[in-house]
Amino acid sequence: MVVLMTAPLKLPLEDPLHEREIFASDVAGIAFRHGNFVVTFASFRPQEAIGNQPPHMQRVVVGRVALTNGAAGQLLQNLQQIAAQIEAAASAVAGHKPN
Repeated sequence: MVVLMTAPLKLPLEDPLHEREIFASDVAGIAFRHGNFVVTFASFRPQEAIGNQPPHMQRVVVGRVALTNGAAGQLLQNLQQIAAQIEAAASAVAGHKPN
């Protein structure tokens, strides 16, 4: 038996504009659980003073994303592309030609 592997079908992307958006200032952790990559995001939030204690910052989990291997690979490729663009822009500002 021959099994042909094809690239996943790219369906049109729907963006309903009412999905919750998460702002994270920190990646709290990444784990590989049950065949998926789980990324935990956090944000620093100011906490009010309590009694004689001064106000302080607290690191709070704001969301988790579980990615399949395929989705994690796509994320990695996209991050590498963005990193290359950032490097090219930084080199241009510094007066160097990108490779």
